[in-house]
Amino acid sequence: MSWLNDAHVTTAEMRQEERKMALTAALEELRKKAEAAGVVVNGIRYSGDPSNRAALLEVVQFAREGQQATFAAWKDSDGQFHANHPLSDVEQALQAIAQRRGALIALEGQYQAQVVAGEIESIEGLSWEV
Repeated sequence: MSWLNDAHVTTAEMRQEERKMALTAALEELRKKAEAAGVVVNGIRYSGDPSNRAALLEVVQFAREGQQATFAAWKDSDGQFHANHPLSDVEQALQAIAQRRGALIALEGQYQAQVVAGEIESIEGLSWEV
C-alpha cells in the first residue's frame, strides 16, 4: 500500500476555485456589515440589519393600521430616545434602508463577478459606499 493512496492532492485550479469561494463568502459578510450601518434620517440612525428591518416594517404596519402619526417614544439604533417621533421619518428610513440594501447587493454582485474573472485577489480596501 502506498502513502499516495491516502494523500489529498489538489491542483492549482482547485486551490484557485477554493480561494474564489472564500472571497465570495467574505464579500457577502462585508456587504451585510455595510447594510447593518443603516441610514440616518433627520439626525437619527436606523440600523439596516435584518432584525431591525423586520422591526421597522412591523412598527410601520401597526402604526398605519392604527392611524398613528407619531410615536410617544422612539429608541434609535444608537440607544437614544426621542419623544414624539414621526411615523413619516420611520417610513422614510425603511425606504432608504431598502434602497441602500439593493445598491449594496448590486455592488456585491459586481465584486463577485470580478472575483470569478480573476480581477480581484483580495477584498481588502474595497469600497462599500453607495
